[in-house]
Parts: sequence; structure tokens; C-alpha cells
Amino acid sequence: MELLFSNKYEPGEWINESVIANELNISKAPIREALRELAAIGLVQIVPNKGARVTEFTRRDMEEIYTIRYTLEECIFKDIIARDAITKDDINHLDGIVVEMMNIATSDSPKEILLGNFLEKDLEFHRYLWLHSELKWTTKMLLDIYLLLILGIYSFLLEADLLKTAEYHFRIIDYIKAKDVDKFKQDRSESYYSLRRQEDSIN
Repeated sequence: MELLFSNKYEPGEWINESVIANELNISKAPIREALRELAAIGLVQIVPNKGARVTEFTRRDMEEIYTIRYTLEECIFKDIIARDAITKDDINHLDGIVVEMMNIATSDSPKEILLGNFLEKDLEFHRYLWLHSELKWTTKMLLDIYLLLILGIYSFLLEADLLKTAEYHFRIIDYIKAKDVDKFKQDRSESYYSLRRQEDSIN
């Protein structure tokens, strides 16, 4: 999966099993199995008698994926608020993750390495919240949606303001502490449209 998020393969590009097998010094069998698993969640497309290629997303695809993710995360947010599932220790842990995200965002590492580390922490933050809900199937779907989303906008994220993205996570924590579902929903909506405007300006 790391290969898909390394900027080595462009959306729509065919994946050469032999090259990957040689680079990793393994046989093609585990490569094919990994590709089948990635295809099951939509990250690659397997074409009979041709091979596998990285999924290419249209703008409409991305808008649909965003909508699904935000709807599912709203369910998670409502669940953890209703059950008061996040403790002060959890808040401190989440704060620590965001601080790490901000440190990564302001580091001097090459952007590809920086982005990979940042996304790892971003997923850690959200997954921590998802796993505190009692919605196990929603959590599973969110993980798949997250990976699709990152693959779809990876090139854009290389140019995005990661510090602002990290700061946004502090606001999520504030909404959890205030138990403010409506503000969470409003901010998510505003953040989405802001992200699309940034992407349009870069493209």
C-alpha cells in the first residue's frame, strides 16, 4: 500500500508486478494477493488479461467519497458524544497527536516523506475516535473511505497547507469537549468547501 502513496504511481497507471517483486526481492504471488486486497476496497482496478492499475478518480467520485466520509464520521461523533466516551486522558492523547502533526508540518523533511508521516498521524487521530464508538461497521467503512480519499487527492496534498490541516484537528477536540455536534457539522462542511477551493486554485 505504501507504493500507492509514495507518488511513484500516477492515477490510472499500470502496476508492474515484476518490478515490484524485484524491488522487494519476493515472488509475484504475494504481490498479486496484495493487489486483490487493494482492489477489494477500490484502490486499484484489476483488468482481466492486462493486470492492475491505480484507480483514477473523477471530481464527482471525490465529492461522493467526501460526502460518505462526512456522513459516517457524523455518526461516530454523535455516538461518542451521546455515550460520553471520550475521557480527559483521551483528550490529552488526541492533543498529543495533533502536536506531532504540527511538528511534522513545520519540519524540513522532503515533502513526500513529510506528507507520509503527516497522513499516518492524521489516520491515527481519526481512527482513535472511530474506535471509541460502538459502530464497528461504520469504523471499517471509514477506514476504506479514508484510503480512497487520500489516494484521490494525494497530488493535491503535496501542495496543501498541512499546518492549517493540523490546526483543524484542535477544533475537533474543542467540539468534543463542548459536545457540540452542530458546530462539528458546520466546520466539516466549511472545511470541505475550503479544501475544494484550494484544490481548484492549485489545478
